[in-house]
Amino acid sequence: MADAWTPINGVYTATAPLFPWVASFPSFDAGVWGSALISAGIGAGVGAWMAGRIARNAKLRDELLAEFRSIDVAITLCISVSDVAGGMKKQYVSGFLQKYESDRRRYEAYKAGPFPKAPFSLRIDQMNLQTFAPPVSELQELVLKSIRLSPNGVKSLVALVDAVGNLNWIIGGYNSLVEKFLHGGLPPGFTPEDYYLEIPVGGVVNTQYGTSVRGIARYTDDVLFFADKLVDCLTNQGVKVRDRYEKLSGEKYLVRKANTAKGNEGLIPTDADYAEWMAGWEPDFSEAIKKPRWWHRKQK
Repeated sequence: MADAWTPINGVYTATAPLFPWVASFPSFDAGVWGSALISAGIGAGVGAWMAGRIARNAKLRDELLAEFRSIDVAITLCISVSDVAGGMKKQYVSGFLQKYESDRRRYEAYKAGPFPKAPFSLRIDQMNLQTFAPPVSELQELVLKSIRLSPNGVKSLVALVDAVGNLNWIIGGYNSLVEKFLHGGLPPGFTPEDYYLEIPVGGVVNTQYGTSVRGIARYTDDVLFFADKLVDCLTNQGVKVRDRYEKLSGEKYLVRKANTAKGNEGLIPTDADYAEWMAGWEPDFSEAIKKPRWWHRKQK
């Protein structure tokens, strides 16, 4: 022990290790070992983060692609709805309404004319109309389940579904009335001409025929207008999905530029015709507002 301790400035210090067995361990550089350990930990963390990021991006790409395809199908269904409604309007709805309004004007002029009067000539259209059966149920399910639609788009979809229901309801009422014209069943004292021209009978005026004809025209316009608005909203969402998908994957997709007015020129009502409904149309705030960079702010 005397050899192990020597005085230095009056203080004894150990010149040999207190624990000789430590010397049996291999020597190592603590700094290098610590750096390696830290690097390995950071590398593992970065690798896990990158793997998670890649998995999330792959999942998002799949979701965006699925939504993009759903949008394309929804636009196709919308065009189908618009084509059927446009065909109805061209084939008989417009002429139907025009003839009815013309007959009413002729009758009013006839009543205001001089006496004696010749019998008023009238031919009543008594054909049954086919109910409207576009794929709105499939469209509604697809849009609500698979597409992140804007509030305006949801509003247009709900209005379109309601319009189709209203159109079928009014057509059903009209067909029921025509059946009564043909086979009887009108209230006592009334004739088809009384219904058609709204002639009072016993102080009672029945407006069901005129209401039905005008309602069919109105609800057909509703279907055309709201289908057109829904297509616009679907197209806008398609552009957003396409841009996000291209940013993630680098792949480019073309957005279908649908035009419900094609072949239906002059048939689709304008925004002015639906000004009250359009007053609730909301600005599109779905795009994030980009904050200016600090160097841009300095330049101002």
